[in-house]
Amino acid sequence: MDVKDIITKVAGNKDLLDKLKSADVKQARALLDKAGVKVDEADVKKVKEALADGKIDMKEIKDIAGGLFH
Repeated sequence: MDVKDIITKVAGNKDLLDKLKSADVKQARALLDKAGVKVDEADVKKVKEALADGKIDMKEIKDIAGGLFH
């Protein structure tokens, strides 16, 4: 699964995004699992890196999500 796809699925949940940023990989995977997003550990690491580095900001997430619903 693509990192942007994963983040887009949880983009509406700001609390979850904040928790993902500070969680370790195991915790982040559990959080995503609870949110109904099944991902492997490698993808969790990529998501955490993207969120931490600011590679994907909230505006970009909203743009991606908005494109999905048009």
